[in-house]
Amino acid sequence: MSSEAALLSALEGGKPSPPPNRRVGLIVAGVAGGLGIAVTLAAIPFVSPALRRVCIPYVPATPNQLANVTRALGRTGLNPKELSPLIDLGSGDGRVVLECAKMGITSSGVELNSILVAYSKWSGFSSRSSLAAPVSFRRKDIFKTDVAAYKTAVIFGAESLMGDLVPKLGEMREGSRLLACRFPLPDNEEWKMIEQIGEGIDAVWVYSRK
Repeated sequence: MSSEAALLSALEGGKPSPPPNRRVGLIVAGVAGGLGIAVTLAAIPFVSPALRRVCIPYVPATPNQLANVTRALGRTGLNPKELSPLIDLGSGDGRVVLECAKMGITSSGVELNSILVAYSKWSGFSSRSSLAAPVSFRRKDIFKTDVAAYKTAVIFGAESLMGDLVPKLGEMREGSRLLACRFPLPDNEEWKMIEQIGEGIDAVWVYSRK
């Protein structure tokens, strides 16, 4: 900008316009900042469970874990009606519930993450033609969920959580089945381990309520 133009702009009370390159840089910075805020807000429902004292962080089940769950249910010697209703405590994306329903087991999932609950409901609706039993999902704290009415429970828990779950699982009736995935229950007087299926992180421990 010439000195005459700058002086005229100052006299008119205006400010010199930023160079084109600077304007582009400001626009890019603004867009990047907006995207960063959007990503942060979207991640809050997934990250916030890790900030609670007792939680089950969302880690999707592997294909081997899902296969071991269905294998474990098939090896109980009980038919789908005897295993129903089933509850998945911390149901995540809902795949365990849907796999159990494909076996003819009436299945429910409880999950704190509202986004995952909505996704699970959508998955259940979109795959309803392949399900042999009803499914349901709801947003609820597993420690505030009444499990007394369920004959079977599935839990993909963190190692530090399993001991805290024993009193809650003790609400289930005698003869109920429990599938503990990834980590077993600690020694207790209420649940008898029947067998272990799989190894390592894919392992499933099958228990019967004493």
